[in-house]
Parts: sequence; C-alpha cells; structure tokens
Amino acid sequence: MNKVFDFEQAAIGSIVVGPLQTNVYVIGCKETKEAAIIDAGGNAPGLLQLAETLGFKITKILQTHAHIDHVAALGEIKEATGMPIYLHPADQPLYDAAVEQGKRFGFQLEPLPPVDESLEDGQVIEIGNLKTQVWFLPGHSPGSVAFFFEELKVALSGDVLFAGSIGRVDLPLSDPASMKTSLERLKKDMPDDTLILSGHGPETTMEMERKRNPFLNQDW
Repeated sequence: MNKVFDFEQAAIGSIVVGPLQTNVYVIGCKETKEAAIIDAGGNAPGLLQLAETLGFKITKILQTHAHIDHVAALGEIKEATGMPIYLHPADQPLYDAAVEQGKRFGFQLEPLPPVDESLEDGQVIEIGNLKTQVWFLPGHSPGSVAFFFEELKVALSGDVLFAGSIGRVDLPLSDPASMKTSLERLKKDMPDDTLILSGHGPETTMEMERKRNPFLNQDW
C-alpha cells in the first residue's frame, strides 16, 4: 500500500518492495515537479507509477547505501529515466558485489549501471526547489548516508535508524563501532521534530527515538 506524506512545497510517496519489505521513496518539489527516487530497491514500475501519480518527473536517483534490497531496481530505473545515480564511494564494494548479494537471496540480478555522482558528508543536493543535506552515517554499511530535508523537517535514514531499532551490524562490511558513532551524532544533532522515514518499518520522529530507542539510550 502506498503512503504519501504531504507538505506545502513537497510530497513524499513510499511503497514497500521485495522480500525484506524495504521502504522506497519518491520525493518531489510541487513547484518545479522535479523529483528523486531514494533507494531503488525493487518494483521499478511501481516507483515510476508513483512518481507519475504524484505529477513528478524523476531527475535524480539517490542511494542511502548499496545493500541488495535498496539497489535491485536501479538498472530498470536508470534505463527508464536516464537520470544520475548518487552513492557514497565507501559503499562501492557492496555496489559492485550486487550480483553476488542477489545470489545469496536466491534471485538473479544483472550488474548495476555505473554510479554517476559521489555523495559526501555535508553535501547539499537540490531537487527542484528542495534542498537535502547528506549526513554520512557509516556502520550498517561503510557508506551509509541519510538525507536531511531541514526545511521539511524530514530525514530519510536508510537502514541507520528505525522506529525502535537500528540496522544490522553483523553483515559483511558492517561495523558496530562506526554505527555507535553515527547514532550518537543523530542523537546529538538531529532536531526532535524531524520526521524519520527509514528503510524498513513505520515512520517515527527523532523525539520518539530519543525517548524509546534502546540503541540510542543504552550501551550495546
């Protein structure tokens, strides 16, 4: 079932895809109609239909990280739109191993198209009149990032922070120590009233996670 988060200047649509129930997003500027897909994890036709339903044209493909459930539809999305793919370079090894990742989950995947643009901490990306800041938050993967839309008070956190939980840190190239540092940054610097849209599970707020998320409030 699709969800739409509506703002005065923007709309964010989401659908759940794949065996791991991954949240994938389309966020667009209402004035310019330019939009980005965030995490092309599956169901390319559904993502493109969601953008069309919202009245948006995809101009960027932004990746929070390169695990298979977040990149599986990239080839189709790239072919359909021709738009640039953005990824943090620290996740390039995972990206390059997408075919092998797919085999572990029992499905065949063609090699992914080349990454077009590198992400870095503090970078500001424009989507029409919207601006998002890249937060480098390694741990779940070496190049995990979140996209923080300060004006909207929204952060797309990928698999770093979930409602009541966090992304796994027992996967290849995951790092628990880096994850702790990333979570400390979120707890310290992300405003309470930020809506957190994560890679799995329901939406939450930073205030709620500060209060209830055990991974932000106790040693582990």
